[in-house]
Amino acid sequence: MKNNTLRLVVAFLGSMVSALAFAQAGGDVGLVNSLQGDVSYQGKEGPARKAQAYMRLRHGDKVTLAAGAAIRISYTTASRQESWSGPATFVATSAGGELLKGAKPQIVNLPAAVPQKLARVSELMNTSRVGGLVVRSVKAQSASSKEEVAEAVAAYETMRASAAPSDVTPELFLYSVFQEHGMVDDLKIVAKEMMTRQPNNAEIQQLAQAALNAR
Repeated sequence: MKNNTLRLVVAFLGSMVSALAFAQAGGDVGLVNSLQGDVSYQGKEGPARKAQAYMRLRHGDKVTLAAGAAIRISYTTASRQESWSGPATFVATSAGGELLKGAKPQIVNLPAAVPQKLARVSELMNTSRVGGLVVRSVKAQSASSKEEVAEAVAAYETMRASAAPSDVTPELFLYSVFQEHGMVDDLKIVAKEMMTRQPNNAEIQQLAQAALNAR
C-alpha cells in the first residue's frame, strides 16, 4: 500500500514538473479525443485552422467552438479530461482549458498514470502512418513491469466505465502501455477493440492495423 501511495505521489510530482516545462516551452498539452461540428484552433502565431480528432494541442492554443459544436480533450500534462460545448472559446494550457467565452467545460479526473501514456499516442500514430511502428514481443516481464501493467489495466477499466461507446481514449491508453511493454498478443486484442469502436476512423484503423501486423 505504501509503495502504491509513493508511486502516485512521484507520478503527481512528475506531472507537475512536466506541466511547468511544457508551459515554458509551449509544448503539447492535450490530445483531442472527440470532435463534432465546427471547431477551430489558433496557435500563438499563424492563422486559425480546423481542429481534427486525435490531434495534439499546444500550450497557448486558442480553441473556438461554433454553436452546436463539441470537443473533448484529454490533457497529457494534467490528470483531467474536459468536454466543451459551443459556442465557446478557451485557451489550452498545461493545467487545462482557460475559459475566454461561453460555458465552463465538464471535467472528469483521469487516473494518474494516464497523461504520460496518452502523450505517446500522436507519436505512435505518426510512426504508423509511415509504416515504422515496431513492436517486439517480450517473453518475460519483471515484477515491476507486471505491476505497472496491472495498474494500467485497472486505470483502463475505470476510464472505460465512464467513456462513451465510440470513445477509444481508454483503448489508446492501453495500446500505449502494451506497445511499450512489448505485449504483442494483448496489443492485438486492444487494437481489434479500437477498430470495432471506430470503424470509420482511418487513423484509428491504421494504428490498429500496425499492431495487428506486429510479431
